[in-house]
Amino acid sequence: MLFLFLLAFSASGLQAAEPSARRVVVVDKATRELTLYVGGRLAASFPVSFGVDPVSDKVRAHDLATPEGLYSITYHKSQTRFHRTLGLSYPNLADAQRGLASGLVSPAAYRRIRKAVLASRPTPCDTGLGCAVAIHGGGVSRQFGEFRERDWTEGCIALDNRDMEKLFNLCRVGDPVLIFNGARGLFGLVRPFTQVPDLADDGLPDCPDGVCAYEARLRTWLGPTDVTIREGAGYGVSLEVVVYGEGGAPVLAVTDRNADGEISFLDGVRGTMADAAAPDSAYALLRSAVLVALLGGEIPVVGGGRELAVFGHLD
Repeated sequence: MLFLFLLAFSASGLQAAEPSARRVVVVDKATRELTLYVGGRLAASFPVSFGVDPVSDKVRAHDLATPEGLYSITYHKSQTRFHRTLGLSYPNLADAQRGLASGLVSPAAYRRIRKAVLASRPTPCDTGLGCAVAIHGGGVSRQFGEFRERDWTEGCIALDNRDMEKLFNLCRVGDPVLIFNGARGLFGLVRPFTQVPDLADDGLPDCPDGVCAYEARLRTWLGPTDVTIREGAGYGVSLEVVVYGEGGAPVLAVTDRNADGEISFLDGVRGTMADAAAPDSAYALLRSAVLVALLGGEIPVVGGGRELAVFGHLD
C-alpha cells in the first residue's frame, strides 16, 4: 500500500532523464563491484578490491582507505606498474572542505586545492589529504609472501587485468566516478557528496558561528531530494532531507538531529508521504531511494535553486 502510494508521487514528481551517451562509473564498496553505465544503460560490471582499509572513507594521506564521493577520470595510461590505469580527481572540493573543517588542511592549502579543481588541473599532493588515487589493474587479490590479500592497495581501486583492459577501452578522461559504501546509513551515504556552496569574503566556505551547512541534491524515485548536513564544533552533526513532489511542493521532510539513522522524540518526519508510514519506515524508505539512485549512476549536484531547509514549509 505504501509502495503504491509513493510510486504515484515518484511518477508525478520527477521524470527520468533522456538517455545520452554519457558514461558513469559506479563503485559500491559494500558489494565490491564496479559498474559502468553508458547512456543510462548497464554496459559492464566487474569485481574490485580496495585499500588495505576497505571500509573507511579516505580522510588523509597514507590512511590506506579508498575515498568516497564524486570524482572524474583525469588521465588514461596504458602502461603503468599495475597494467592499465585511470587516474581519479582525488582530492575534490568536498574532501578539501572536510579537511579544512577538521584542521588537517590549512586555509592556504584549501585555496590551492580549490584553484586546481576549478581549473581542472591535478590537485597538489602536499596538503595532508594525499593524492594519486586511481583505478588500475594488478588483480582483485594479490600474493604477498605466503598470504593472498583481497584488499591490498594504498587506497586505489584494483581490477583483474582482463577486466581493467575492458574498462580502460570503454572510459574516457572526464567521465564521472561515483564511489560509496552501500552498507552505510543515510548520513554515511550522502555525506561524501555534500559541499558548502557559499564562500565567505576570505574565499573559504561560509560557516556562520563555526557551523557549516553541507548540501547536495539528487533525483530519486521518490522525487527531487535535497540534503543538508550541518556540522560544527560545539554543534555536533545533524541531517535534513526534503523530497519534493509535483509542482515543487515538499512532500517529505526528515530531520535527524544527530544523524544516527534513527528517529527519536527530538527528530521529525513530516509531509504527505510520512502520513502513510511509521517514521522509521519512511526514513528507511528514503535511505533506500538514495541508494538506488546512486547505484543507478545518479550524480548529486550542489548549490543554487531551491532552499533546502524547508521544514517549516510543510505547515
